[in-house]
Amino acid sequence: MLSETLSTATAAISAEAAPTLPSTPGLGGGDVLNMGVSMLLVVAMIVFLGWLYSRSRFVGSGSSDAINVVATRALGPKERLLIVEVAEQQLLVGITASAVQTLHVFDKPVVIEQQSNAPAGFANRLRAAVQEIGK
Repeated sequence: MLSETLSTATAAISAEAAPTLPSTPGLGGGDVLNMGVSMLLVVAMIVFLGWLYSRSRFVGSGSSDAINVVATRALGPKERLLIVEVAEQQLLVGITASAVQTLHVFDKPVVIEQQSNAPAGFANRLRAAVQEIGK
Protein backbone atom coordinates (compact mmCIF):
# COMPACT_ATOMS: atom_id res chain seq x y z
CA MET A 1 0.00 0.00 0.00
CA LEU A 2 2.77 2.37 0.90
CA SER A 3 4.62 1.58 -2.29
CA GLU A 4 1.50 2.32 -4.36
CA THR A 5 1.06 5.67 -2.65
CA LEU A 6 4.74 6.52 -3.19
CA SER A 7 4.64 5.55 -6.85
CA THR A 8 1.44 7.56 -7.41
CA ALA A 9 2.95 10.59 -5.66
CA THR A 10 6.17 10.24 -7.63
CA ALA A 11 4.23 10.00 -10.89
CA ALA A 12 2.19 13.10 -10.02
CA ILE A 13 5.30 15.10 -9.13
CA SER A 14 7.13 14.07 -12.30
CA ALA A 15 4.07 14.95 -14.41
CA GLU A 16 3.99 18.44 -12.89
CA ALA A 17 7.73 18.94 -13.37
CA ALA A 18 7.75 17.74 -16.99
CA PRO A 19 8.44 20.59 -19.37
CA THR A 20 5.66 21.46 -21.74
CA LEU A 21 6.31 22.73 -25.24
CA PRO A 22 4.98 26.19 -25.90
CA SER A 23 2.25 26.34 -28.47
CA THR A 24 3.09 28.27 -31.62
CA PRO A 25 1.47 31.69 -31.46
CA GLY A 26 -0.91 32.61 -34.25
CA LEU A 27 -1.51 35.99 -35.79
CA GLY A 28 -4.14 37.53 -33.56
CA GLY A 29 -6.43 40.46 -34.11
CA GLY A 30 -4.31 42.67 -31.87
CA ASP A 31 -1.22 42.02 -33.99
CA VAL A 32 -3.08 42.92 -37.18
CA LEU A 33 -4.39 46.09 -35.56
CA ASN A 34 -0.88 47.10 -34.38
CA MET A 35 0.55 46.49 -37.84
CA GLY A 36 -2.24 48.51 -39.49
CA VAL A 37 -1.80 51.44 -37.12
CA SER A 38 1.97 51.38 -37.69
CA MET A 39 1.49 51.44 -41.46
CA LEU A 40 -0.95 54.35 -41.20
CA LEU A 41 1.54 56.27 -39.05
CA VAL A 42 4.29 55.75 -41.64
CA VAL A 43 2.03 56.94 -44.49
CA ALA A 44 0.90 59.95 -42.43
CA MET A 45 4.55 60.82 -41.68
CA ILE A 46 5.40 60.69 -45.41
CA VAL A 47 2.45 62.94 -46.29
CA PHE A 48 3.33 65.39 -43.50
CA LEU A 49 6.99 65.61 -44.54
CA GLY A 50 5.94 66.19 -48.17
CA TRP A 51 3.62 68.98 -47.10
CA LEU A 52 6.34 70.50 -44.92
CA TYR A 53 8.82 70.35 -47.82
CA SER A 54 6.40 72.07 -50.19
CA ARG A 55 5.70 74.81 -47.63
CA SER A 56 9.38 75.49 -46.98
CA ARG A 57 10.33 76.05 -50.61
CA PHE A 58 9.60 79.34 -52.33
CA VAL A 59 7.12 78.62 -55.11
CA GLY A 60 7.13 80.50 -58.38
CA SER A 61 10.82 81.05 -59.05
CA GLY A 62 10.69 80.36 -62.76
CA SER A 63 13.44 81.79 -64.98
CA SER A 64 11.10 82.81 -67.81
CA ASP A 65 9.05 85.18 -65.65
CA ALA A 66 9.46 88.95 -65.69
CA ILE A 67 10.10 88.79 -61.95
CA ASN A 68 13.03 86.67 -60.77
CA VAL A 69 13.96 85.88 -57.18
CA VAL A 70 17.75 86.15 -57.18
CA ALA A 71 18.43 85.39 -53.52
CA THR A 72 16.45 84.65 -50.41
CA ARG A 73 17.20 84.52 -46.68
CA ALA A 74 14.86 83.25 -43.98
CA LEU A 75 14.84 85.44 -40.88
CA GLY A 76 12.25 83.46 -38.97
CA PRO A 77 9.42 81.03 -39.55
CA LYS A 78 7.34 83.63 -41.40
CA GLU A 79 9.86 86.36 -42.19
CA ARG A 80 12.11 86.49 -45.27
CA LEU A 81 14.39 88.84 -47.13
CA LEU A 82 14.46 88.54 -50.92
CA ILE A 83 16.48 90.15 -53.65
CA VAL A 84 14.12 90.38 -56.58
CA GLU A 85 15.03 91.37 -60.13
CA VAL A 86 12.39 93.27 -62.08
CA ALA A 87 13.12 94.97 -65.44
CA GLU A 88 16.88 94.51 -64.91
CA GLN A 89 16.75 96.29 -61.55
CA GLN A 90 17.24 94.57 -58.20
CA LEU A 91 15.14 95.28 -55.11
CA LEU A 92 15.51 94.16 -51.50
CA VAL A 93 12.08 93.04 -50.31
CA GLY A 94 11.02 92.13 -46.78
CA ILE A 95 8.21 89.63 -46.38
CA THR A 96 6.34 88.97 -43.14
CA ALA A 97 3.13 87.10 -42.36
CA SER A 98 1.09 90.28 -42.80
CA ALA A 99 3.05 92.51 -45.20
CA VAL A 100 5.44 92.76 -48.15
CA GLN A 101 7.62 95.86 -48.20
CA THR A 102 10.37 97.16 -50.49
CA LEU A 103 13.36 97.91 -48.26
CA HIS A 104 15.89 99.12 -50.84
CA VAL A 105 16.28 99.60 -54.61
CA PHE A 106 19.81 98.92 -55.83
CA ASP A 107 21.45 101.10 -58.52
CA LYS A 108 23.82 98.34 -59.61
CA PRO A 109 23.12 94.60 -59.43
CA VAL A 110 24.27 93.30 -56.07
CA VAL A 111 23.93 89.64 -56.92
CA ILE A 112 24.53 88.34 -60.40
CA GLU A 113 22.22 85.40 -61.02
CA GLN A 114 24.25 82.25 -61.43
CA GLN A 115 23.26 79.48 -63.78
CA SER A 116 22.93 76.45 -61.56
CA ASN A 117 23.69 72.96 -62.77
CA ALA A 118 21.31 71.58 -60.17
CA PRO A 119 18.09 70.37 -61.80
CA ALA A 120 14.81 71.90 -60.66
CA GLY A 121 11.98 69.69 -59.51
CA PHE A 122 11.93 66.33 -57.79
CA ALA A 123 11.77 64.24 -60.97
CA ASN A 124 14.81 65.93 -62.48
CA ARG A 125 16.75 65.67 -59.22
CA LEU A 126 15.92 61.98 -58.96
CA ARG A 127 16.95 61.42 -62.58
CA ALA A 128 20.25 63.25 -61.98
CA ALA A 129 20.91 61.23 -58.81
CA VAL A 130 20.27 57.94 -60.63
CA GLN A 131 22.57 59.00 -63.45
CA GLU A 132 25.25 59.96 -60.92
CA ILE A 133 24.98 56.56 -59.24
CA GLY A 134 25.23 54.82 -62.62
CA LYS A 135 28.53 56.49 -63.48
